[in-house]
Amino acid sequence: QVMEHKKIFTVKKLMSGMVYIGYLLYYCAAYLLGLLLRYLPYYRDMWLIAERKTEARDNGYHFFRYLCQNHPEVNAAFLTDKHSPDYAKIASLGKTVQPGTVRHMLAFACAKIRISTHYMSCSPDDYRFAVLNRFRLVRGKNAVIRHGITSNDLKELHFPKARMDLLVCSAIPEYQNMIENYGHPSGVVQRLGLCRYDRLLAPHTVKKQILLMPTWRYALRNLSDAAFVKTEYYRQFSALLNDETLHRFLDKYDYTFVFYLHYVLQPYSHLFHSDHPRIQILQKENHDVQQLLMESAFLITDYSSVFFDFAYMGKPLAYLQFDEETFFKTQYGRGYFHCRRDGFGPVFDSAGNAAAYVCQKIKDGMTVEKPYQQRADQFFDRRCADHCEKTYRAIRALVEKA
Repeated sequence: QVMEHKKIFTVKKLMSGMVYIGYLLYYCAAYLLGLLLRYLPYYRDMWLIAERKTEARDNGYHFFRYLCQNHPEVNAAFLTDKHSPDYAKIASLGKTVQPGTVRHMLAFACAKIRISTHYMSCSPDDYRFAVLNRFRLVRGKNAVIRHGITSNDLKELHFPKARMDLLVCSAIPEYQNMIENYGHPSGVVQRLGLCRYDRLLAPHTVKKQILLMPTWRYALRNLSDAAFVKTEYYRQFSALLNDETLHRFLDKYDYTFVFYLHYVLQPYSHLFHSDHPRIQILQKENHDVQQLLMESAFLITDYSSVFFDFAYMGKPLAYLQFDEETFFKTQYGRGYFHCRRDGFGPVFDSAGNAAAYVCQKIKDGMTVEKPYQQRADQFFDRRCADHCEKTYRAIRALVEKA
């Protein structure tokens, strides 16, 4: 049996190695062909922009929209699937590239610069091209404009595991932590702010709505439905959705409660339920996270970086962290930011306590308590709407050096 396992392991390693070789040969062919194609109007000086390839709602979308509206001279293209619910929105702005096509690989090889929210997400395969780039087998410039503010220690973004020409951060503590611990050459880490934050300061309507938006867990990704409902993750968030005291306060003060799972755990949304009419469990992936954050009056999360967006708008929040020790052992390493010490709201380890706090905030009109307001003001030393422009200038400087 041991020999059989060794054989299976060897076969898997060989197959994985063949995938790497296949991608490398494909890329090399596209690069050589691109030496000619990059002079054609479609590919000339292209800025290729990507998020997850299946959606356009993050910093990539906001930066692409900014370029199309303010710098039409830039040959910008957005990598998005034509079946994405956001495709029409992107296509109405400018050029699109279909992931997984020959044109995608050619655009990846020809691009003057590749701009993405996740490292190497402009490539046909984020993980494998990150490995190839680690060994300097991929040419060209890469800018990572980030998915959110980084509070935990993301080893996958440390140099030399990740090689990039620009890594965007937002707050002073985040910048200092990356400079001291991530090991990138001078000038790579720049404090430009997140492009989507430009929209957060625009006038918008805030509903009487409470938003529950937890992040994902590595260990929960591939569980069966039967196994998932036995987890502490399911138990705690189900308890919050079905807290009777919370239900009474929702009725009394005319609030709704919206639950939206992380992208990775969306397939399990149908397992959560509540009979109360004011509880909404969103079971589709095509909801705009930023819109949900902007229209909500209060946020409950666990470790998701969306709490930074919420605090940036000056709104109250709370953390439900029932698995804190396990999370930082199995998901991410602890970074410079500790929610209990630095957070913008209280930290609870049970659904019941979190529900009681939500009721308190409903009753007091959703005010932000002074200590949490001071922490947010200190963390965000400036709130402005110029992040897209600053990002454009930084990327333009990189392109002009090429």
